[in-house]
Amino acid sequence: MEINPTKQLLLATKFTLPHSYVPLVIPRVRLYSKLERGTGYPLTLLAAPAGFGKTILLSSWLRQRGTNKVAWLSLDKNDNDLQRFWHYCLAACASVDKELVASAQACLDAYPAVSIEQMLTVFINALMAYPEPLIWVLDDYQCLHLPAIHQTLTFLLEHLPPHIHLFISTRVDPPLPLARLRVRGQLLEIRSNDLRFNVEESVQLLSYDMQLQLEPEQIVNLFRATEGWIAGLQLAVISLQGRPEHEEKMAWISSFTGTNRHIAHYLREEILMTLPEDVQDFLFSTSILTRMRADLCDAVTGQENAELMFEWLERANLFIASSEEEGTWKRYHQLFAELLRQHLAQKYPERINELHLRASCWYEHENMLHEAVEHALAASSYERAADLLEAHAWPLWVRGQLPYIFDWLLLLQGRIELQTHPIISYLYAFIYLYTAQWKMYEQALASAQTSWQCGHNHEMLSSIYDLKAYHALCTGNGEQALMYTQQALEANQNKPLLASFSHILRGAGHLCCGDIQQAQIELTLGQRCGSQMNCAIAISSAQLYQGRLYVMQGQLHEALRLYQQCSNNSGGCVALFARQAHLQAGLLYLEWNELERAQEQLRKAHESRNQLEGSSAVIDSIMLATRLAWASGKPEQALVLLDQAESSLTSRGNQSEQLARISLLRTKYWLAQGKNAAVQELLQSSYPVNLQDLPLLEQECWQQAYARWLLARKRPTEVTRLLLGLLLTIKAQGRIADELQIQLLLVQAYFMLGDARRTRQTLEHMLVIAEPGGYHRLFLEEGQILMSLLSDLYHRQQKRYTGELQSQVLGYVHTLLLEFGCDVEPRDWCSWQKRAQRAQSSLEQLSDRELEVLKLIAEGNSNQQIACALVVAESTIKTHLNNIYSKLNVNSRLQALTKAHTVGLLEI
Repeated sequence: MEINPTKQLLLATKFTLPHSYVPLVIPRVRLYSKLERGTGYPLTLLAAPAGFGKTILLSSWLRQRGTNKVAWLSLDKNDNDLQRFWHYCLAACASVDKELVASAQACLDAYPAVSIEQMLTVFINALMAYPEPLIWVLDDYQCLHLPAIHQTLTFLLEHLPPHIHLFISTRVDPPLPLARLRVRGQLLEIRSNDLRFNVEESVQLLSYDMQLQLEPEQIVNLFRATEGWIAGLQLAVISLQGRPEHEEKMAWISSFTGTNRHIAHYLREEILMTLPEDVQDFLFSTSILTRMRADLCDAVTGQENAELMFEWLERANLFIASSEEEGTWKRYHQLFAELLRQHLAQKYPERINELHLRASCWYEHENMLHEAVEHALAASSYERAADLLEAHAWPLWVRGQLPYIFDWLLLLQGRIELQTHPIISYLYAFIYLYTAQWKMYEQALASAQTSWQCGHNHEMLSSIYDLKAYHALCTGNGEQALMYTQQALEANQNKPLLASFSHILRGAGHLCCGDIQQAQIELTLGQRCGSQMNCAIAISSAQLYQGRLYVMQGQLHEALRLYQQCSNNSGGCVALFARQAHLQAGLLYLEWNELERAQEQLRKAHESRNQLEGSSAVIDSIMLATRLAWASGKPEQALVLLDQAESSLTSRGNQSEQLARISLLRTKYWLAQGKNAAVQELLQSSYPVNLQDLPLLEQECWQQAYARWLLARKRPTEVTRLLLGLLLTIKAQGRIADELQIQLLLVQAYFMLGDARRTRQTLEHMLVIAEPGGYHRLFLEEGQILMSLLSDLYHRQQKRYTGELQSQVLGYVHTLLLEFGCDVEPRDWCSWQKRAQRAQSSLEQLSDRELEVLKLIAEGNSNQQIACALVVAESTIKTHLNNIYSKLNVNSRLQALTKAHTVGLLEI
């Protein structure tokens, strides 16, 4: 049977209210009233370890409450995928009202072309319009660890309509803004101390509900041993039910009242020993399944008695849960399942692989690829898992469902023949390239290429060329990347999906060559093709490269918008992009001198790590940490981190551009510490002899490092000779970020040369092009010389009420000086702003000729003298004077001159 791996299959049991697995639920009135208070809060959090009755409490409260406006979702580890999670959330709400989620579901189906945040905006608007209060439950939230899920849920929480109430049950505190919600009075918390049974509830469970006829002292002993842990009490009850004799109960309870760490041991021995052998066998065999259906269990056990077994287990209250309305899918209580699996491994280890293999075959027949592969791997049937992947991994790959693929490939590594699995070989090649394992990359790529060449599979050969282009980009060789992507486009036979990758990589190649205009064209084409095919990898990678393009153009705020979009949309779908997006966003916040936000992005990047550690992400992470340490006044820590980055790169090899960037940063930091000799030694040992043969951006790193050393040696003339030609090239390409770096060095060179005019002009030009992007660290890290130049420029410009520098740019300089720690009085800036605004207002009122007449009046000229100077009739001068008086609201020459001096018109 053909499997459609992209089809969304939703288990109905996950969004239906679960049954309790005890005959009678103890009414917990004290907690029901607290839960009722939760309908006045945006979020109610039930947080406690396993077995504290969170799920039972919520479901029993909702049943006794009697409302049908409840959206319930039971979570598990497989929900760690952004799109899958929100599919289930919408399905849960659809169980209340399908119309409520119709528009949001349409947006989610279009993901990633439509972002999750856009979908949530539509969903929130629908919730706001919904006329009735709604309770929404997320059960077992501790199963989720994907940052993008927490981020998008936070977005929903922050905009939740007042009549919508979210209840979360979890074993650990979720990474949501709990502190902020707590301070705002928007969070109700129910924790383990609230949830644990008190003595009265324990008595009710042990002496009344289960009809055990225990003595009060025995109940108290059990209560103390379990410390009110509900699951422990329930397990104890099951064991006691198999002991009808009073003496047996006394002896069991007496031995049970030890320390809590012995509870699991006693229950393992006591519960299973009381069950019939055929029931034990069924439990052991089906314990490998996370969720069960009768036909699945029959396939696994080889019997046809699953329905009867389910009925028996439910009557015996043996921790089996089923759907309220539709009992097809069932599951064991987690603690009970773990107990069963442990016994299966101990008692029947030889049966485990066969059981998993049967499950894999059933799931394959049912078109459920993920489960089919998981059970094949659990059965150590690696060739079967590889065959499943070879047949279905490519559509998963292009849709960006990478975490599953990578996990599976890591388990298959070294256990299958790559020659018969070219797609798997290709995916291994990508992993090895991404992690800078060059030799293994070449071997895996050669295996895939040979197979597809023999089969004349030109379509897949285009992917080989694209991967070679990506390899070239990793080494900074943009020209080689352009060559390979051209071959890919020629081979892909006009397939838009494959073309999207080629165009995006071509855009990246042009960026490496400094050709921003052509890069923009290619990235736009790539994003368009990727969106057309709804390809998550293409969309996310295009966003990252487009963000890099914006940074090169000095459009830092636009770049941040893209990085945020990429990190929010990546999630479990293409998680490897999320880390890079956070790191790039961190660099932007660092440039804006927002160190806490930069540190937060670094933290999020670490949280986004998975088994696949990309080489570039590792280095970028260390580099961001390095620059943060330097900016935070920790120079020695920064230099230690630089050593780590260099060591990591050296061990990986073949990444000379990154090494050049490290050398440039090291040069800058050492010179700031006065370690000129160390810089000289670095340049003598590492400066490339064949500089012109290197990729463009690598060349420029070394040229900047050398220019800094020349400045430190007081050789400014050589700096100008080195950089002026480079500056012309950079400006022609529109690379604002690189232009600023070069201009920064030229400003210092002109200052050393004593050329005040060029120093001022260059600095003013820098400020004009730097202000829109909000560059701060660019100036701050240059130290005293830039502070002095900016201070001098600022005070010179303050004497002019309008001039070369606009008010906005001068405000930018004011902010920079404050960050340098200069004593700049805020009132001076405000006073200057007001005078400048008045001057600008008057200037806009007067014509150029009227302003000229006013200046001649200020020089003491008569009407006749002014008429002669301007070669007009004296009557014309009188007309101009009348217009000036009217516009300045004055009645005489003296008043006009006084007003002009006040607002600064005569200083323009």
